[in-house]
Order: sequence, then structure tokens, then C-alpha cells
Amino acid sequence: MALVSCVSLSTMTESPPPAASVLCLGNFDGVHLAHRSLLEKAKKLRSRLSADTACGVFCFSASPAEYLAKNPPAYLCTHAQKLEIFRACGMDYAFVVDFPAVRHMSPADFIQQILKEQCNCVGAVCGFNFRFGKQGSGTAELLKQALSAPVEIQDAVLQDGEPISSTRIRKCLLEGNVKAATALLGRPYSFSAPVIHGKHLGHRLGAPTINQRIPDKMLVPAHGVYITDCEIDGRRFRGITNVGVRPTVERDAQVNCETYLLDFEGDLYEKEILVAFLERVRPERQFSSQEELQAQIHRDIEAARNY
Repeated sequence: MALVSCVSLSTMTESPPPAASVLCLGNFDGVHLAHRSLLEKAKKLRSRLSADTACGVFCFSASPAEYLAKNPPAYLCTHAQKLEIFRACGMDYAFVVDFPAVRHMSPADFIQQILKEQCNCVGAVCGFNFRFGKQGSGTAELLKQALSAPVEIQDAVLQDGEPISSTRIRKCLLEGNVKAATALLGRPYSFSAPVIHGKHLGHRLGAPTINQRIPDKMLVPAHGVYITDCEIDGRRFRGITNVGVRPTVERDAQVNCETYLLDFEGDLYEKEILVAFLERVRPERQFSSQEELQAQIHRDIEAARNY
């Protein structure tokens, strides 16, 4: 029984595995700049081996941390976003496995049964801290010794003297520093979600907004007001987005993502819209009156227009 699902990134559908593949191994949360360096190494290794060899990414359908950590960290991208970024980076296939199906395999069984037999791996690239097999007992060096194929190990990729990592990016976002997160991700942090019905508070304040929920398990940036780019049916619009609970007008509300779109008119309910965070304007705060809030909203809109 196949434990690995092979997805053709050209069609985004399941596909038989290629006859030979160079694999880029990892978790790839966010597919940040260090991950992209791995992807480039995989493409270079493939070009040295054979033009007929496919370039694939081996990853998990859900983060191993969901099964190993008491409080797993929030995601930096959805699985669908991850596949789209792989495709944009020039990968041919994604080999996706459920972590519980392989977590108890010995490193030797993982290499033989998964990488060789199910993925047809003829070369691999991984980070220096890559672990695999039961209780993470397999290391990058062990993979290099046991695969019987070329293996390249990437050292930490540094920015400003510190390693680029998903943990570092999450810290930036939780502090509201989305510009620093963008520099590490190589793209703005973003999510895609349908527009839902709200309470029409924006209409009453003279700035009609769209309401969305940040997808389950994805990281919620620090509460506050952000300049954003929003994609609607392939067109991009500047937005001003509030992430938070709207303390001036609500009590005990769940976290909401509310965006005013500049120069847009139309009904967007239930439409899927991508919101990309460019810069934080200010933290969320409670105003003394709705009039004071309304004045601040219009200042925020001008900040977005002038960005």
C-alpha cells in the first residue's frame, strides 16, 4: 500500500511517481528563504544527474509538531499555499505523507521503503538539522551515508547574522513586525479565506469592510492595523486591515480580520480573497467614542493610500 501521495505540481492532481527523482526533504512551514535555497540546490543536483530526473519536495500533510508537541506552533502557510510556492519555485512534484504513517519507522526502513521504493529517490537535499525515522534518530549525515545516492546538506542560511527559521518568522509576526517577516519569507505573510457576513459596523462608520477569519491553525499576527495587498479574481487592491477584536464596539468577540479595500465597489460575500500583510500602522486600541474611532479609520486609510 502506498504511504506517499505524489502530486504533480503542474496540474495540482495526484500522479504516479516519476521514474527517478531528486528530493528536497523537510517540513517547509512558510517555504521561507532558507527553504528556497534548498529547492535551488535540488534543481542544481538534478541538472548534474540527468535531464530526465524529476525535482520533487518531500513533506508532510500536517506538521510533525502536531503529533509531537503539547502546544504545536501555528502554521505560516496552508498546505495549498505550500504547494503553490513549490510550483512557483520550479519544482515538478510534491511527495506528501501523513506523519503518523512513518513516525515509528527506523531510519533504514524510511530510506528503503519510502525514499527509494515509493519516491524513486536518486539524490537528496536536506538541511543540517534534518531528522527522520523513529524518535528522530536519523540525521542528515546518516542519510548521506545510507542512501547510496548523492546527498547535499545545507548549512544554516543567515540573515543579519542569525539563521532564517520558521520560529524566527513567527516571533516577528507575533510582534507585529511584518516587514521583518517579509524579508525572511521572501514574500509578505498572507492568507486566503472567504468573505463572511459581519455586523456592518464599517458601513455605519463610513468605511465598509470585508470580514474574514484567518484559517484554522494559521498564525494570527499581533492585533493591530496593517497596510495590506488584497487579490480578488487576479486583480490587486490596496487595503487597510484590522486584526483583532474591535474593543471600541464589541465585547468578548473572537479574533476577526476586517479589511477596507481602496477604490473597490461590489459584493464580495463568500468570495475567496488573499490578504498579504505589508506593514503595521498601529496596534489595536480602544477609543473613547465611535467618532474618535471613525476619525482614526480615515487616517489609517490615508496611510494605506500613501504607502
